[in-house]
Amino acid sequence: MMQVLTIAALSFGGVAMRTRVAPRASAVRMAGDADAFGASHTSFYTSEEKKDKYDTLEEVLSTKMATDDLRELIKEQLEACVKITMALRTNLVTVEGSQNTFGDVQLTVDVIADELMWAACQESKLVLEAASEEEPIVKPINPDGKYIVCWDPLDGSSIVDNNWAVGTMIGIWSTKTGFIGATGRDQVTSIIALYGPRTTVLIALDDGVYEFTLAEGNKWICSREKIQIMPDAKIFAPANLRAAQDVEGYGKLVDFWMKERYTLRYSGGLVPDVYQQFTKRQGVFSNPTSKSAPAKLRLAFEAAPFGLLVELAGGKTSDGVTGGSILDVKITAVDQRTALCIGSANEVDRFNKMVLGK
Repeated sequence: MMQVLTIAALSFGGVAMRTRVAPRASAVRMAGDADAFGASHTSFYTSEEKKDKYDTLEEVLSTKMATDDLRELIKEQLEACVKITMALRTNLVTVEGSQNTFGDVQLTVDVIADELMWAACQESKLVLEAASEEEPIVKPINPDGKYIVCWDPLDGSSIVDNNWAVGTMIGIWSTKTGFIGATGRDQVTSIIALYGPRTTVLIALDDGVYEFTLAEGNKWICSREKIQIMPDAKIFAPANLRAAQDVEGYGKLVDFWMKERYTLRYSGGLVPDVYQQFTKRQGVFSNPTSKSAPAKLRLAFEAAPFGLLVELAGGKTSDGVTGGSILDVKITAVDQRTALCIGSANEVDRFNKMVLGK
C-alpha cells in the first residue's frame, strides 16, 4: 500500500530547507504495547519539551554558584571544552608517534585535547596545581592560585576513530583540602563534557547538577537543570565483563539484567556510558575488579568527578570493594585505580549484594 509523504520545512542556521517526512506506520508498536517489538520496545526516548527561552551559562552561574572565583574557573574550563570540540571536528584521528607515561600510544586528538587543557590552566590566575591523566604528576601552575584541577582530556581513545561519542572529565579541589590525602567528596565541583553530535557538559553547582549545551556562536545554554537520577533503572552498561569469569556474582548480576529484559546501552566509553544516566534519568554502570581483570579506572580523573555528579543527582556509587561510596575513598596517589559501580541507587545496592556480598 502506498503511503502519503508530507513536506516539512526546516530551518538550519536561518536557511530554509524542505524534506520529506513519512507518517508513523500503524504497524509500529510503542514500548507500552503488550506485543511491542524492535527498537520501540527497548529504547528510552527523551521526554524533554522545547522551551521558549534557555538561560545562558552566565545567568545560571550567577544564581547557582555562590563562589565568584569558582564561577570564573568553570567558564575557563568550558572554554577549553569549546576548543576541544573544534579540534575534534577538524582533525583526523591518527597516531601521534608518542606515548604517555603508561606506554599507551597517543593519538593526535589526545595530545591536542591535553594541550588545550594545560593551556587553560596555565593561563588561569585561579589554578594552583594541575594534573592530567596523560601525565599523572601534580604540577605547580600559579603560586597564588586557589584550586587544584585534574582531568582526563579525552576519554574514549579506543572508540574515537569510530566517530563515537567521547568526553573530558574534570575534577576540581580547593587548596583548603588539597588533593593528595583528600577524597572525591572534597571536590568543590566537577565537570563532564560529552562530544557527540552535540557538545554538552554536566556541572555540579550549589543546588544540583545542570547540563549545558554548546549552541550557535559557541555560547552555552542551560538544557537541563537540577537533574535527578531515579532509584530504579532498566538500562545497564556492564564494563570489564572479563571479570565475570572470575567473580561469580558479577556473572549472575549480568544474567539477572538480561533475564529481566533490561536494555543494554554500552559503548566502551566511560563518559557516554555514565552520562546517559542524566539524560534518561536512570541507569547503572558497573566495572568490578578481579585478579585476572583488575579495575583500570582512575579515581581522581574519572571515578571521583562522575561520582560527585551522580550522588548530587540522587544516585549512588560503590567503590567495588567495600561497597562504600567512591567519594569516601582517600586519594593516596595521582594514578590510583579503582573499581566502580555507579547510577540508580537500587541497582548499585544490587551490585553490592550480588557481587560484593554486602
